Amino acid sequence: MIIFNVSRSTTLWLIVLVFSFNFAQAQNSSNSTDKSTKNPQNESVAADSLTEYSTKPNEIGFWGGTSTVHKDLRGESAGGNFQMLGFRYSHRMLDGKSVKLRYTLDLIPVAVLNYPRERPFQTAANTTELVRDRKTVYGLGFAPGGLQLNFRNRKKYQPFVGGGLGFMYFTQVTPDFRTPLQPRATGAKINYTADIGGGLEIGLKKNRNFIIGYKYHHLSNLYTGNLNIGYNSNFVYAGMNFGY
Repeated sequence: MIIFNVSRSTTLWLIVLVFSFNFAQAQNSSNSTDKSTKNPQNESVAADSLTEYSTKPNEIGFWGGTSTVHKDLRGESAGGNFQMLGFRYSHRMLDGKSVKLRYTLDLIPVAVLNYPRERPFQTAANTTELVRDRKTVYGLGFAPGGLQLNFRNRKKYQPFVGGGLGFMYFTQVTPDFRTPLQPRATGAKINYTADIGGGLEIGLKKNRNFIIGYKYHHLSNLYTGNLNIGYNSNFVYAGMNFGY
């Protein structure tokens, strides 16, 4: 079961990565075949469209990712598998000579968490047995508190660091460890998120960029439920942004 979950996570991440990169390459190919008119009034627009990084103050885009094998994590959070698909809006707050600072907001319509459980059940009058299984829950999220700092501003390849804060709503209480012996061992439907990480932004023509990144992602209910377990993930993702 663990092998299946890791394989499914890896497949999802590779699909998003390949789709995003092929989409960008297809757009570049179609742009190179277009014939542009050499009207002086269009020269600035043409030069802007050929620049291989975004010059626009705002961007919208999409991304997707998955948790990876994380041997460094310990405790109950170590076995959680997490996948997300999201949309991003960002606004340029600082446009320096070598750095660029953006405010980011993420809307996450698809979130899937698969976590391990170890629960006691009474099998005889004086005997209990620990039953191990896994549970999958689905949710959606909103992360309005994000910042991203790009280095090598106005270059094709821009390393970045960033982080964000938000929350996530699941269709079921998360986690859920209830049994007749522990009927109140539940978390909450609303959980809170925090992440920090970095990656690489690859500039493309027409104010677009391809991104690939890593973030250390935390999810918990901040003790608003009877049971609070922090699910931590080494999360990798890829996506596309479009400037306007």
